[in-house]
Amino acid sequence: MHFDWACNALEQSNIPFQRREETSGGMRLAMPASPAVGPGTWWIILVPESFVLQAQEILKGLPFNQDPTPGIWDYQPKTQGKLAWQIYSVIIIAVIIMGAIKWFADIIKNLR
Repeated sequence: MHFDWACNALEQSNIPFQRREETSGGMRLAMPASPAVGPGTWWIILVPESFVLQAQEILKGLPFNQDPTPGIWDYQPKTQGKLAWQIYSVIIIAVIIMGAIKWFADIIKNLR
């Protein structure tokens, strides 16, 4: 979302740029249709040298980290995101267990 936000800000300001995905393994790809997210993957916005200062000024106004040299483990989910996924996982597991119990109960009922 932040990446798209930054690209949109540059587009609205008519600043030319190129999107690129980079990995810790050294792979560099023109922005794919479905970008990967995870440790060791980050996105780069390339701007012509004559537009760098103008682009930096525009991007400074956006409320998120814009580290030009991210570390391999900089991608970390937020605490709220982790909690949401934990709750979601518990609910899914509970539904599966309840379904399995009902299935076994139906089997036993049909055996009688």
